[in-house]
Amino acid sequence: MDLSLRSLAAADIPEIEAILLENRPVFSDEECRTAVEMIHETLAEPAGEDRYQFLVAESEGRVAGYACFGTIPLTKGSYDLYWIAVHPTRHASGVGKKLLLGCEEEIARQGGRLVVVETSSRKEYDKTRRFYEKTMR
Repeated sequence: MDLSLRSLAAADIPEIEAILLENRPVFSDEECRTAVEMIHETLAEPAGEDRYQFLVAESEGRVAGYACFGTIPLTKGSYDLYWIAVHPTRHASGVGKKLLLGCEEEIARQGGRLVVVETSSRKEYDKTRRFYEKTMR
């Protein structure tokens, strides 16, 4: 299956929101709303300072997942990885790994030297923590 990474587009919002909601209970309703708000903020002010940055994984013309990252304020070269969300039918298929590596490459291109990844300590995040432990370089 063909999988490519690209920039975020406004037309992606419904599919991304559906992906977030399909990943409940890993993501709470509040987390889903926050993630969508971050997208709206970025699209409303694309040239804003310290804006959120997004990568979208696309397969066969559909959004398979997305990632959101951004600089950590008051630091030099440090970034937060806020979200990686993959459609549940695509879990364990390489989409998350491709998004994570794409974020790392883009952060390095921007002069980044540190990526901070935090997850909830809730049991629902066990699989997510294992993914990051296995995949981070």
